[in-house]
Amino acid sequence: MTVFDKYALNFKGLSLGAHHFEYAVDDDFFGAFEGSEITRGDVDVQVDLLKQPSMLTLNFEMQGDVEVACDRCLGEFRMPVDYRGTLLVKFADDPPESDGEVLWIHPAESQIDLAQYIYESIVLSLPFQRIHPVDDDGRPTCDPQMLERFRIVTGEEFDQMFPAEAVDAQAQSETQASWESQLAAVKAKMEQEEDEKE
Repeated sequence: MTVFDKYALNFKGLSLGAHHFEYAVDDDFFGAFEGSEITRGDVDVQVDLLKQPSMLTLNFEMQGDVEVACDRCLGEFRMPVDYRGTLLVKFADDPPESDGEVLWIHPAESQIDLAQYIYESIVLSLPFQRIHPVDDDGRPTCDPQMLERFRIVTGEEFDQMFPAEAVDAQAQSETQASWESQLAAVKAKMEQEEDEKE
């Protein structure tokens, strides 16, 4: 039995009409998706299914929170999830590809795997930019040490690290180190300054 087995909805034995299902999405669920941008989570999923002779209508309501990386400081934080959506399930002997709003399945199928739909709905419900919220005083709650490390170096600071003569000589030399080595030098310099501050 896999993590996703409990998100399979068996509709074949259901009578026509309305039915209600509940699912709990947790850390194991998100961990089962390879390369998931969500590391942890706790989301309650409510599904109202309307079974009709020719199709199924599933209305989803998802509420909870998930842990994601902040786009600004890369620190993990909890972000709320509040999603409502509808999935239509239709039947065809040669099912076309599903488009996110309509899931086509063969008439012989007896269950629907909801795991992928639930996962994608949660991911798409999150804002494009994911940043730590501000505190009660309006200040960002990002990790200040990480923000300092990612701080953009000003032109003046760059000139101090790489004097103009050296920059000119580097530009003319074909054997000069790659940009990666220059960035490594900048990083080492910043870490040295950080150590001196402490």
